[in-house]
Amino acid sequence: MSIPKMIIVFFEVLLLLIFIIPAFLNIINVGNIVGAFASLLILLATIFNSQLWEFIKKLLQNIPGRIFVSVIAVVLAFSICFAGFLTVRMIGAINNKPDDPCTVVVLGCHVKGTEPSLMLARRLDAAYDYMIENSDVKCVVTGGKGTGEDITEADAMKLYLMDKGIDSERILKEDKSTNTLENLTFAKNILEKNDLNGDIVIVTDGFHQYRASIVAEKLGLESYSTSCHTRPELVPTYWVREWFALANEIFLN
Repeated sequence: MSIPKMIIVFFEVLLLLIFIIPAFLNIINVGNIVGAFASLLILLATIFNSQLWEFIKKLLQNIPGRIFVSVIAVVLAFSICFAGFLTVRMIGAINNKPDDPCTVVVLGCHVKGTEPSLMLARRLDAAYDYMIENSDVKCVVTGGKGTGEDITEADAMKLYLMDKGIDSERILKEDKSTNTLENLTFAKNILEKNDLNGDIVIVTDGFHQYRASIVAEKLGLESYSTSCHTRPELVPTYWVREWFALANEIFLN
């Protein structure tokens, strides 16, 4: 194996490991499954590139083979372009900061017993920082009670913010939702009941901001973004998972 090929293989193995590592943290979803599978295919294609090209050449010698290769090429090209388009929009959503203070909406995430998970705690820390910088804004914390949770996500979030010094009167609870659509739908109802306008700043992980903004727009909400810090080793897994969630949101909802 040549040195350039060895270098390429090294980085492909590294990419594969990036998608495998979350599994050791009990994080298994479509993001790391598809990411690991795609990384493995790329790695094998590099190692056995000569055999692969010979196989493709044989397929191109007959009409069914040419059709098969063409379909695979079109699917791959569309997938790459679509993923690229989504990535650009996701980055744009992350950087969609509000010019003026807005009501904060913190999207729900898993609670361990009564304590926010690390991911949820980071969302709450970002919300806290925003509320300290903008002392007049209120916050809607969202999320019902899921499997393995002793209290609702909204209850855990309110307690966390209060422990950090945020006045309870600034925190409004939405404790029935189970997903992003319900988070924002029920939050909108709370905004209307409390005479708060529809301009909100959504606090969630960066990879999640674009999908949240799409849902908010469908609900007639003007949304902006304040993103929390996501553990770097988890970003690729959640980023790829978000491509599939966005495809579902765009094409099926």
